[in-house]
Amino acid sequence: MSSSRPHYTPTSGSTEIKYKMHWHVLLVHFPIASFLGSFTFMSLHLLAKNSCFDLAAYVSLIAGAIVMLPTTMTGWITWKHRYKGFTGKLFLNKIRISFGMIFLSIVLVIYQTVYPFDFLDVRNRLNHTLYFGGVTLLMMGAAAEGYYGGRLHHR
Repeated sequence: MSSSRPHYTPTSGSTEIKYKMHWHVLLVHFPIASFLGSFTFMSLHLLAKNSCFDLAAYVSLIAGAIVMLPTTMTGWITWKHRYKGFTGKLFLNKIRISFGMIFLSIVLVIYQTVYPFDFLDVRNRLNHTLYFGGVTLLMMGAAAEGYYGGRLHHR
């Protein structure tokens, strides 16, 4: 249900319109944008060889990791209350992808924080490949979450 859809409650002969807030719908777009931004900035960094893009990719990754927690929590609450915890394939896929994204984003943030490296340093080529692969997986996970969410709401 969209956050702008009114909930009608009759009161003493008239109809009062109340808007019900859907927090998951509001929050869900932030991790998608953050992980897409991190991927884009990292790609620009590798092409332009500018360290500012590396920092922007790291900050976007942190933002995505932080906002994944309330997004997943509100999704879980919506699933339990609105869909009564129905365990269909669509819901199970969304749950698995979400928890996988939380785990991977936290691992990548911790790794980059504890072992910072310059992407222009050739000695860390394997680390760069693994890190970039992880961010790519997060972007693909965000796209999959959006796909399954769209299938859920547009049936």
